[in-house]
Amino acid sequence: MKIVINHDNCNHADAFADRCLAMTMQYPMGHVRYCLSEIVDDGQPELTVVLIFDGQEHTLVLRDEAERETVASEGWPAFLQAETADASAQ
Repeated sequence: MKIVINHDNCNHADAFADRCLAMTMQYPMGHVRYCLSEIVDDGQPELTVVLIFDGQEHTLVLRDEAERETVASEGWPAFLQAETADASAQ
């Protein structure tokens, strides 16, 4: 499954947005998703999350429940940390 979260269109800030992102990571289909702009059933077992934040797209592929929990607890910085790690590996 692939979901796109457009934080630039979100009217919520700070703690509420962080809790919403955490809930979306844990239960992508099971809660009110205020900033969700797209859901695609791509037939993949992984959850691909595209976060649009300050006009930039950040993508994570979460392969299991443990990765979802980690991102849920770290919040949006997890997207930036993953991209920094990917850039360092190249």
